Amino acid sequence: MIKIERNITIPKINNLYTALNSTSTDILDLYLPKKIDKLDFGVLFSYLQFLATWIRDERSGKLHLPVNTAEEAVAYLDDNEFVYPSLVLAWEKEILDSEGKVLKSTLKKPSKRYFDKMDFFELKGRSVPIFCFDHDKSNRGLSKHFYKISRELVSEDSLGFNLFRAFQKIGSHNPSVFRNSIKSNFDSFIGIIHELFANTHEHAKTNELGHNLYPNIRAIQLKFHTKSIANYIEIYHDFKGIVDYFNSGFKVNELGDLYLVEISILDSGPGLVKRYKGLSKYNIPINEEIDIIKECLYRHNTSAEGLQNEVKGIGLDRVLRTIDGKGFVRIKSGRADVFRDMKNQRYVHHIKASDIQLNDWQNNSTTDFTVHPPAEGTLISIFYPLEYTEFQQ
Repeated sequence: MIKIERNITIPKINNLYTALNSTSTDILDLYLPKKIDKLDFGVLFSYLQFLATWIRDERSGKLHLPVNTAEEAVAYLDDNEFVYPSLVLAWEKEILDSEGKVLKSTLKKPSKRYFDKMDFFELKGRSVPIFCFDHDKSNRGLSKHFYKISRELVSEDSLGFNLFRAFQKIGSHNPSVFRNSIKSNFDSFIGIIHELFANTHEHAKTNELGHNLYPNIRAIQLKFHTKSIANYIEIYHDFKGIVDYFNSGFKVNELGDLYLVEISILDSGPGLVKRYKGLSKYNIPINEEIDIIKECLYRHNTSAEGLQNEVKGIGLDRVLRTIDGKGFVRIKSGRADVFRDMKNQRYVHHIKASDIQLNDWQNNSTTDFTVHPPAEGTLISIFYPLEYTEFQQ
């Protein structure tokens, strides 16, 4: 049994991988909490990345929801951001209530209604998730915000038009934030999103052998965060790298709060190492995995196939240049979990990709990288600070 706690955090999610990897149980059911207390930076998609890893494990069993009645099940879906993607990913599993009754028929229509609300940016809260499920061949499988009817990706300009209301929503609690801060960075946000989501379209719909993945998720999350610098540091006090980031000097509002936009991109594809090395098992040193991630960050690499099958990049260099001097990015793929503080470690184009600096998420080292149990796919989470400006008519 694997139990998701309501006070889940990134360290606790990492512990779930250890439990999944080390247990000898033949069948592992997964139990969801009544709620998740705090969906801080990267937590929602970190959980979904683990869920995808659990589902791909041959021992994965049933998904258990903490509800007793049909009414409770529908309310549980509507009130919790993590439930809908959990249901869609695990739809081929048995989905049970706390008494062991099957919930699929109860949740089928409510899930469609939830999708419609999500599609029109009408969900509760300051977060905007957009999910694509490649195994769902209905018109709900691919988001209309990213795809044409022909199942081709929309252009960057069209994406900007499609997501304008999404950014209005995350700034809706304070219209001046949208008008004076979010709107002025809008083109940068759209460039980041289009670049990273296009990578999932090209590299994360099939496994390392080119076979379709079932199930498969590709998604983005936009979220507005506002807290004092002291509160951010308190939340992330266990991670020296992110504490150093928040101690590097920001322009805050008159109450001392720092505005941040989170952009998280998730896929449950093969991950960077498997995709670019064609490996089905992680049988290389962790530093070689890190070097592959660095290759993906390298400027002269593109998504095109190399002449001699060399590792080619996936456009991440553009993202680094966009957030240079202000942003923070975390990358979790395969057995690696690394970050780059673009405020304290400014962008430099190196002669060799291996010279690019990445820090270990857990110990902050640039040379001693933690070997984590393998995760499915790739998660990229970005903090993008908004410089506070006085309201102007």
